[in-house]
Amino acid sequence: MDGCPGRGSTTHDSWDAQVLQNDATARVTWLAWVVSNTDLEFPGQLTARAHTSDHHGGHYLLGALVADTLDELHAMLPVGLTRHGRTSLDPPDVVEVWD
Repeated sequence: MDGCPGRGSTTHDSWDAQVLQNDATARVTWLAWVVSNTDLEFPGQLTARAHTSDHHGGHYLLGALVADTLDELHAMLPVGLTRHGRTSLDPPDVVEVWD
């Protein structure tokens, strides 16, 4: 995730995350929250960044949820999501994905 252009170092709180998720749902847009442990903008912390998916491949939305532990980060994610562990196709810094 450290190579994603234009992500911006804006941080979100749980309210912002829920609004982003609700907006995506209303627009029938698939949104996944990608959890990383090596975000260059937030060294030593965990981040979750929202990523859209479409026929062009999708893109990361600006900003991130930032926390010191997975439990703290999980508490910030929008309600109603499902956790998916990393796959062999994910970059090494991806810890898990929520959608």
